[in-house]
Amino acid sequence: MADNLIKQVRARAGQFEDRFFLFVILIVTLLVYAPLIRGVWDLSVQTTQALNAFVLLGVAFVEALLSVLKLYPLRPAINTHGLLLLGLSCLALTVSSFTSAWVLAVLGLCLNIGAFLSFCFGRKGVAIFYPALAGFSVIVVMLMLVPQVDSLLRLAAGTVSAWGLPYLGVRANLFVQQDPFQVLIVAENGAGIFNVATECNGFGILMSSVILSLILALRRRVPWYSLALLLVLSAIIGLGFNIIRIIAIAMASLQTTIRYAVIHEGLGSLIYLLALAAILLLNWLVRRRLG
Repeated sequence: MADNLIKQVRARAGQFEDRFFLFVILIVTLLVYAPLIRGVWDLSVQTTQALNAFVLLGVAFVEALLSVLKLYPLRPAINTHGLLLLGLSCLALTVSSFTSAWVLAVLGLCLNIGAFLSFCFGRKGVAIFYPALAGFSVIVVMLMLVPQVDSLLRLAAGTVSAWGLPYLGVRANLFVQQDPFQVLIVAENGAGIFNVATECNGFGILMSSVILSLILALRRRVPWYSLALLLVLSAIIGLGFNIIRIIAIAMASLQTTIRYAVIHEGLGSLIYLLALAAILLLNWLVRRRLG
């Protein structure tokens, strides 16, 4: 009787220590990676549709959580796999601090989250979260690249849109201003002036398209060459639908009396959903081909 009581007390003490350790890891993670998380958030709000990519990611994490709870109950415990991921996370963060290689900081954050999940659900449990973690890392890396590619994407989207509008019966000219940088599409001799701003550069649709394909492909464990092809095609589809979005908004603004804000948000959201539908169709075709 006494031996059983002692064992129960020790077991509860061990559980308390494990949970306390997990709490410490969570707090330290938030403190250490706060600047990175804040930077990612600031970049996200500049590209409205980037927030939609995080919604997709949130759905992936929730689905993974529901799946893992069916197989592996939540039992916080320190294990060697989690400690390995935590150690690699610290190493990546340290090297990033000395070399200013921010990609390693992103890797460190993902490894840290993986370690936390491993401590919660075990080595097999955390594997269910790998597609969502991969999607998170890609989102962060892509967002960090927004300032470098923003001008190029806006110029490309504006150029192609201005080229395509005349084929639909709308005269259009492209004007580029360098300081501050602006890409303007002037339609019908000034009847409509459309600013291809940062939120219209296509990065949001591109990001959502790539992330959706990445998560679906990793969950289905497609070969690496098929994954690479899927990501390239998804990026092309995303950029293509952004051009369709710009042209559709311009034409609807010129040919209807609906308020521009309603057209911009309503039509833009519809085309965004159509882009995601195209990505789902692409992944279905690839899975069907692979059998």
